[in-house]
Amino acid sequence: MLGQRIITGLILFLAVAALIFAVSGTVFAIFLLLLLILAGVEWSRLAGWHQPYPAALFFVLVAVGAYSLPLSPLFWAALGILWWLAFALALQIMPIAPNPAPPFWRRAGMALAGIPSLVPALYLALLLQARHPVFLLWIIMIVSAGDVGAYLIGKRYGRHRLAPRISPGKTWEGLAGGLLGSAVMGTLATFMVLGGGLGRLAAGAFLGLLAGLFGVAGDLGESFMKRRAGVKDSGHLLPGHGGLLDRLDSLSAGIPAFVGGLYFLGWMK
Repeated sequence: MLGQRIITGLILFLAVAALIFAVSGTVFAIFLLLLLILAGVEWSRLAGWHQPYPAALFFVLVAVGAYSLPLSPLFWAALGILWWLAFALALQIMPIAPNPAPPFWRRAGMALAGIPSLVPALYLALLLQARHPVFLLWIIMIVSAGDVGAYLIGKRYGRHRLAPRISPGKTWEGLAGGLLGSAVMGTLATFMVLGGGLGRLAAGAFLGLLAGLFGVAGDLGESFMKRRAGVKDSGHLLPGHGGLLDRLDSLSAGIPAFVGGLYFLGWMK
């Protein structure tokens, strides 16, 4: 299982890296729209929506409409950051027990929650690929390093549960390992992209920590959706990884935080 997970993850990383640097903005936009459709279907199913494809197409209409608005990347970063902060707070009080027949308003509300959860991150990914493709690869590497660190440290040293109500397998030790991995990758990427200097490297570590922390929020948010739906994975699209949302959960929250951090540090205008 672990070997399959590593192979699938490596193939995905190489494929996405090739797309980031080798295709036009139009092709990359089509790729992101396909991702949004597939992720929207998975999200709508987790929300208990019985017709997930129309719901996913609604996600696409919203995304296309958002692209036509004259709004800065900072707006979309702020929207994503505020949404995930609010979602993380709501997780503390929202009921989590699986409900095989939730009322319409609850299903509709949870399905619509997929729009602010997914659209800002994918919109920012499109902008980064067009203007700063290396930054897009950077955030993917930060989130991937966080996932690896959390898995290795959590599996070896995990004792104290982080959020037992939402995801019993996650531990505080795993969180520390994940944040360490994200901070180290943020520092290394800063050195490779922008050069050395203690202040700059410290800023890179901060950027990695920020994106890694929000990535955990995205992970827990999707875990909440899966637990409410009574399923282990969001789907079966990726061997060893589950569904597409199981790969996009951390990025959906990490990308807005990363872009916000770039603006805060003055590394993006």
